[in-house]
Amino acid sequence: MMEQWKTLSARFAALQLREKYLIGAAALVVILLGGYNVWIDPALIRKAAAEKQIAQYRADMTTLGAQVAAMQAQLKDPDAASRAAIAESRQHLAELDRQLSGLGKELVPSEKMALLLQALLSRHRGLELVSLHTLPPLPIIPAQADKASVKPGDPAKAAASEPGNIYKHGIEIKLAGGYQDLLNYLGEMESSPQRLLLGRMNLEVTRYPRVELTVTVYTLSLDRTWLVI
Repeated sequence: MMEQWKTLSARFAALQLREKYLIGAAALVVILLGGYNVWIDPALIRKAAAEKQIAQYRADMTTLGAQVAAMQAQLKDPDAASRAAIAESRQHLAELDRQLSGLGKELVPSEKMALLLQALLSRHRGLELVSLHTLPPLPIIPAQADKASVKPGDPAKAAASEPGNIYKHGIEIKLAGGYQDLLNYLGEMESSPQRLLLGRMNLEVTRYPRVELTVTVYTLSLDRTWLVI
């Protein structure tokens, strides 16, 4: 071993100064690469893993923060969702009211429905009025769930809890006569300047040529009051 070392030392000593610098630089590069692989590279890998874990922790903290904020808001204002639903219903009602205002110029007022039906009937002598009665008004927008909290027998509170609505007022009329006369009556009803909304119809032959027609007609109103006939 000593002989090999002496031989290498003699060869190195015989080299020119420039060659000695090159060999020294190469040896330094080898040492640096070895140190990088042993110490620096693993440290960089650990640093990258730590940064990734920290980023994940921050994302988790952001998510938890949003959840906590939502829970705190709900605790401060548990009725926020209900109020939002009520506001949406009121907006929908306002739109229906706007549409009804335009339609109301064409629809017959609820208190004049029976008079219109009888006036039409008077022009069709071949028809007989069998029956005519009103139907309970039906709200276009269903009642809110919070009305269940209103106690029975408390009309003042019930009226106060009743929001504005649009109501469908109906009349069921039964006529008897010839088929063509009934058809003409329906045609005049549909073409009347004061419109009625047609609902369910039932045609029954009782004794030929006598036919009975039961038809339900409607109008719309902001007033819940029952029709007066």
